[in-house]
Amino acid sequence: MLDRIPEHECMDTPEEAREYAAMDHAEVNLAFVEALEKHGCVRGELLDLGTGPGHIPLILAERHERLSVTGIDLSKEMLKIARLKVAQAGYSRRIRLLEADAKKTAFGQNTFDVVFSNTILHHVSDPVAFLSEARRVLRPKGALLIRDLMRPETQEDLERIVTTYAGDASDRQRELFRESLYAAYTVDEVREFCNQAGLEDVTIEVTSDRHLTVWLEPR
Repeated sequence: MLDRIPEHECMDTPEEAREYAAMDHAEVNLAFVEALEKHGCVRGELLDLGTGPGHIPLILAERHERLSVTGIDLSKEMLKIARLKVAQAGYSRRIRLLEADAKKTAFGQNTFDVVFSNTILHHVSDPVAFLSEARRVLRPKGALLIRDLMRPETQEDLERIVTTYAGDASDRQRELFRESLYAAYTVDEVREFCNQAGLEDVTIEVTSDRHLTVWLEPR
């Protein structure tokens, strides 16, 4: 297994935010929203931890006309992009975007019916704090869905994934993807983080050649 190489927790330069937002995430973003729908995560008050440029709330708002979503991010530059996209789409009343650290938010306990995050966990410096906070703000019988990249076992596997899914991207975009794969956690590591955070009853599965998914369906 490759050694993990952490990356910066927050993409907060304009250049990094623009490069990330410009990458083609359409397929994986749609797959994530479909997973939310499949696992009963499209209801009530929703919280997106690490919303980035707001891709997931935008898709949700388009597919579910009465749904409202709160998205938080630590990056001011990402939030600038997200707010512009939300305003252009006409969803400013249904998508609330806040600057906040997902490891320690100002939300009260048991605030949200659904908590989710998409490809954020590998950025987080303290995954146990992140998962503990997700558990804290989730209401009893709430739903949780976390999807993230999964660290490849070998350098050859990593380069194959970069070539397959970012072969047509810019050099900088490929490097961002490569850094994220190095920073990603393994299934065993994520399972241990969940146990430490009091999320022993979640399901953890490999859901693609580069993704793992953690979910807790409504109880």
